[in-house]
Amino acid sequence: MDGRVIAFGPFRLFVAQRLLLEGDRPARLGNRAFDILTALVERAGEIVGKQELIARVWQKTFVEEANLKIQVSALRRALGDGQGGRRFVATIPGRGYSFVARVRFVEPPQAPMPAATTHLEAHNLPHAVTRMIGREEAMAALASRLSSERIATIVGPGGIGKTTVALAVAERLIASYEDGVWLVDLAPLRDPRLVPSAVATVLGLGIRTENPLPSLIAGLRDKRLLLVLDTCEHVIDAVAGLAMAVLDSAPRVNLLLTSRERLKVAGEGEYRLGPLSKPAAIAQTDGRRGLGVPRCTAIRRARERDHRRLRGD
Repeated sequence: MDGRVIAFGPFRLFVAQRLLLEGDRPARLGNRAFDILTALVERAGEIVGKQELIARVWQKTFVEEANLKIQVSALRRALGDGQGGRRFVATIPGRGYSFVARVRFVEPPQAPMPAATTHLEAHNLPHAVTRMIGREEAMAALASRLSSERIATIVGPGGIGKTTVALAVAERLIASYEDGVWLVDLAPLRDPRLVPSAVATVLGLGIRTENPLPSLIAGLRDKRLLLVLDTCEHVIDAVAGLAMAVLDSAPRVNLLLTSRERLKVAGEGEYRLGPLSKPAAIAQTDGRRGLGVPRCTAIRRARERDHRRLRGD
């Protein structure tokens, strides 16, 4: 790559500097996702096999294929793939992934580049790509809940905006957690046994045992952080088990979850979201006033596209 800059869509990729800019703003991209992006962009238009990507990104380390799916999902979020007409990373079922956007090489800028602070920030939240409308009450209530209690689950049907609200709340709370705010998208998982490994992958914890939950809890025990577990319904029992272990043994770790149903664990606050056209409050599990939030058609359609891609992994 000899120091050149690779441009695609609104992004510029500085490989040597390990920096991705969207316009003039550093994109929020973890190290693993950055390595996957680089590997795909280097061979834009080609199919890069799953095992080839795993070998490159996790050198000399055995990891489950689900870890790759988790990181590809994080990459897609960071790029806004599937939203506003953007399409960058395609899944080739049974084979791997392909970077499908047009790329071009451009000369590096003469002025100093922004510092690559994205890799130093204590979170992996994507930049917001949609404008929040009518959800301030929900955000404020959830943020308040997490300031005094440890677990909240945003519950509602698919496409109602659960992820959008969770990300906005998590963004608001970054400064409250010295060890960070970490998003784990569980949508790519098909095996519930891989939930602890998926969380460990996002947190950068090297776990090499057949039963990763005890090692994950040991890694969390002294941390002060917020875990945002997104799309829990299809692995709900495994998430409930992880949540109970965290609540019991990692006293400074808080949990914010999105799901179509609640976990039914002790201390869980349920926030049931409804469309703005039906603003009636629905009670939380602890009896407080519920929240109403609007349906966001763009978010729903993007989410459905994302899930269709993931089912093809």
